[in-house]
Amino acid sequence: MMRRHLLPSSTGIRGRDCGRKYSIFRACSIGAKTPIATFNLKKTNLGYYQQSLRQQHHDANNNRLLPRMSIERASRLFRTVDDEGRALTSQDLTRHCYHLATFGEKQLQLNAYAKLLSLDEILEQASKSDERFRRGCPKSILDGIPVTIKANIAVGKWWEMPNAGSRILTHGKGNATVATTHIDEIYESDIARRLLKQCGAVLIGITNMDEFGMGSLGINNGLHNTLGHDLCEGRQHKSNHSPTYNPLPWIHRISLMTSGTEPNAAGDEHFLKQIMTSTPENPHCIEDKNALENLLEEIQEWTRGCNIFEETEHEKSRNKSSTTSPLLSPGGSSSGAAVATAHGSSLLSIGTDTGGSLRLPSAWTNTVGFKPSYGTWSRYGVVSYASSLDTVGFIAGSMECAKIAWDCLQDDSGRTTEINDWNGDVCRDQTARIYHNHDDRDLQSKPRPRSESRSKPLESIRIGIPSAFSLEECPPFISRMWSVGAHHLRNVGGATLVSIPDSKVSSEWVKLSCAAYYVLACAEASSNLSRYDGVRYGLDLDLDADVNIPTFDENETNKFPELSEMNALEERISATRILGFGDEVQRRVLAGTSVLSSDRFHSHYEAAAMVRARLSRSLEAVLRSSTIEHNDERVNGGDDCEKVDVILVPTALSFPCVLNPLFEDKDSMTEGMDSTMAFANDVMTIPISLGGFPSVSVPLFPACCGEHKKIASEEEFDGGKIVGLQVFGHRGSEDIVLKVASLLDGDSHPVIS
Repeated sequence: MMRRHLLPSSTGIRGRDCGRKYSIFRACSIGAKTPIATFNLKKTNLGYYQQSLRQQHHDANNNRLLPRMSIERASRLFRTVDDEGRALTSQDLTRHCYHLATFGEKQLQLNAYAKLLSLDEILEQASKSDERFRRGCPKSILDGIPVTIKANIAVGKWWEMPNAGSRILTHGKGNATVATTHIDEIYESDIARRLLKQCGAVLIGITNMDEFGMGSLGINNGLHNTLGHDLCEGRQHKSNHSPTYNPLPWIHRISLMTSGTEPNAAGDEHFLKQIMTSTPENPHCIEDKNALENLLEEIQEWTRGCNIFEETEHEKSRNKSSTTSPLLSPGGSSSGAAVATAHGSSLLSIGTDTGGSLRLPSAWTNTVGFKPSYGTWSRYGVVSYASSLDTVGFIAGSMECAKIAWDCLQDDSGRTTEINDWNGDVCRDQTARIYHNHDDRDLQSKPRPRSESRSKPLESIRIGIPSAFSLEECPPFISRMWSVGAHHLRNVGGATLVSIPDSKVSSEWVKLSCAAYYVLACAEASSNLSRYDGVRYGLDLDLDADVNIPTFDENETNKFPELSEMNALEERISATRILGFGDEVQRRVLAGTSVLSSDRFHSHYEAAAMVRARLSRSLEAVLRSSTIEHNDERVNGGDDCEKVDVILVPTALSFPCVLNPLFEDKDSMTEGMDSTMAFANDVMTIPISLGGFPSVSVPLFPACCGEHKKIASEEEFDGGKIVGLQVFGHRGSEDIVLKVASLLDGDSHPVIS
């Protein structure tokens, strides 16, 4: 019934999107010759952020951003006791993070949160953590640390129903509350239990996302979040969308208003002073009130569209081009998680990664995005999008924080006094796979006997540089920084760089991976989302009373006779899905339904599965396994010694695109990048997701290796550009991946901490 209604609606795919979108799927049909590399990604404009920073690129403060509190520092301060008591309590830190969150939502208009817990709820959790520290028995190094969780993950009593950014999962009439007899019976995900109950972290809020994880720019949220986004008096927004905004332009402006310690030199006193004097109106402790007020007025004008355009005509408003707009996309679909971490209101943000949903936002927001091997953490309690690709991961502020989170969230590791008391003797569910044997991890952590001592941390590591990922669309600056990062790992870390030729990992499979991904992901989404029909799950609509339910006019029924033949049940299902799903979700469900049809299944779906298998096998063939047996071969020689431990590639082929919230059409809202270009932008992350490999994206600056001294051209060097590089390895090799990536972050940055 649903397919019968949805298929005729394919004309709802607008104009140019229709042809170009389906060209992606045709690329996976047998014999197709439409490579993903034909999309031109070099048109993306850096906009205001790039121009303003280029004008100041000789300024020493050019790379300066606000220092962030780290997990290690916070945990150490929790344990530090002086004559006046503990130096810092979880209640102090979480109250400060709450101030940052409310400031970001109401003043900076970031729209990072789908739900922000009340201060009382946050302090209730923090007080329990402080009590554990007073007794000397914290649960883990994450105990008392403020964290956030993505809106497609169930968190139990703190949010009764995860809505995944979709209206169809909001409470309908007659379903205002969750039917439960006890608060502990509310659905809770596996990862939320690990983080909040086992590790003792404090939940600050639920982060925004693209609807069901479908999107790469943070503009496809199916709900209109009004927190801090009131409409301007006398003017109505033309769009029902509430995009999430990248905080880096505002953070850069705020950093120039603050005085004193440089970010890389910020010590305990700096953070303690800021935390203790923090207020909801000024959590950054800016002394120049006039400068702050002017900044906030400018933000209000850009995000609301009030008083910044004297002309009201559509054409005149377009004159405010991307070269002057400071509103940038944070990437998606985990847009809120990246923004919360980048702004500092969360020290760790849990999310999901399907085709780059954690790594792309981290590359665009100066954070670290980590996706472990597929199935490392159970998907129990995660709203499904593409089940064979969805992977639970996180975004952290630095590689140090990422390593701590990885260690703490592993089974029976990272906890100081308590063990897994809720799932310790129960086998892991079917959505989780065991890649890590803790005895093996202990063996791997011990130094192997060597004839001579190693003076550099990566001397035994071989890093692959695949020619297949050197696509024509990669901008010269990103290619340059890719080379800079690789040589930094060799010169500073002592790693061996190995070129992987096209004969081992074919560029054709990499180019086709994007097409294969969207065929497979849309097909799985069509199946997973079929349950939201208003009968079993979804909105509870009153077809007679709800005036917002769409109806079909005579022209539509004449064009599609099937619409006039629907019975009452089919009409209900149709209305529920039209009203509940956003444009992008409908588009992908339609595409998935199409590729699963009998006349396209063999030419599209099976071809996409073949591309996935061949690409995964080619990457497996060049990567060393993480098992102890293969590690012995690495030392003693053998076939495995010719392989590489990790592979280094860029995270994205573009920089953050400019957003214009005044336009309803998303192609107009995103300057320089339409929906099809956004699809193609994932071509660097998708091959890793198709193979289920662990990957981490790390921000890299030109200053990190002194490269600004080697690049003479002002046009080529812009200290404000942040390039994300991702390191990935064989399934189960997270420890090696994190070790290599750590050298691209941390102390190697002389300006950015």
